[in-house]
Amino acid sequence: MAGFFITGTDTDVGKTIVTGLISAALNKRGTNTIPYKPVQSGSFFRENQLYAPDVDTYEKMNNKAFPQSSTYLLEAPVSPHLAARWDTVTVKEDKIYTDYLHLSNACDCILVEGAGGVAVPIIDENYCVSDLMKDLKLPVIVVARAGLGTINHTTLTVHYIRQLGLPITGIIMNGFENSEKQAQQENVNMIEKMTNVPVIGQLPFVQKIEQFLDNEELILSLIEQINIEFLIKMWREQTNERSKQLG
Repeated sequence: MAGFFITGTDTDVGKTIVTGLISAALNKRGTNTIPYKPVQSGSFFRENQLYAPDVDTYEKMNNKAFPQSSTYLLEAPVSPHLAARWDTVTVKEDKIYTDYLHLSNACDCILVEGAGGVAVPIIDENYCVSDLMKDLKLPVIVVARAGLGTINHTTLTVHYIRQLGLPITGIIMNGFENSEKQAQQENVNMIEKMTNVPVIGQLPFVQKIEQFLDNEELILSLIEQINIEFLIKMWREQTNERSKQLG
């Protein structure tokens, strides 16, 4: 049960793209990796069946199907607790954990993508993304914006995760633009100094990236902007540690 929990400083910060890129990179290197979105709000209908847009992204980027990579599909593009209320769906944490165990036992590495940021409620105010993170006990990758405001948002997110007692593997920053290169690089430098967490990826801004998810050349170029070898090293350390615990 080795893997990573991928959270963000906010919604629409790039968690799904990062999850897809890391899963594609690890699968290309022979590490059987499954991305998992426990609760998906904003689901859409395809052939009279609800489908998870984030899982659709994973599948396009991996050129591979992940039929069990979501537990709860909710229609409204709002916070999961509200989408579940509107859909009259009862979200149960034990069901999420059961599905997580099933998937993690079927792969070498599992990537769990949260909903929004760390404090987003999944069921109610008593069960948020932070509670799911504590239940799964996976090392965390934080996805942050490259631009203005990111120092504050990223530092607060890192402090929150540390209060949960979870290790943070690294930060991946998304949306770098050449016109803002100097200021955005200073954001990277300051975040590393203030959090003592390495920035392990710097992804460029890509206009309407959803239209290019099956472009292998683009996907490979984006993967190159993430320190995948570092992630593999951290995954191997997890695997070895868990083997020792079981042995």
